[in-house]
Amino acid sequence: MDVKMEFKRGDGLTHYFQIPLDSWTAGGTLWFAAKAEIDNDNTDAQAVINKSFTDAKIVGSSHEMYDPAFVTYELAFVPGDITNVSFLNGETEKEYLGEFQYIPTTLLPETFPSGDDYINVVIYADVKRGV
Repeated sequence: MDVKMEFKRGDGLTHYFQIPLDSWTAGGTLWFAAKAEIDNDNTDAQAVINKSFTDAKIVGSSHEMYDPAFVTYELAFVPGDITNVSFLNGETEKEYLGEFQYIPTTLLPETFPSGDDYINVVIYADVKRGV
């Protein structure tokens, strides 16, 4: 896994994701999910993060992350997006498998990363449980 996304339970944060312009069409939905292991549950009930993003989350040309060769999504994660993560016996982090799936209006999904590769999703424990 070459790509790593880090979260701290209880905190909100922003990540960015870029889709090559030739793989994107207006009106599609970008999904992100992270799970402890690969499963056959198409409801994603075991996902610790399962969130979708629409075209409203695409950055414009004045944004610092803008690149004309890509469509760049600004992915705002809030504390409630991380569910069912418990830290026991002094654990300070947990790792999960993650991936993005872009579903265009043609309904022919494309997964990032492709093949047998996944995003290394790391969730760190929090000391103060504000949420």
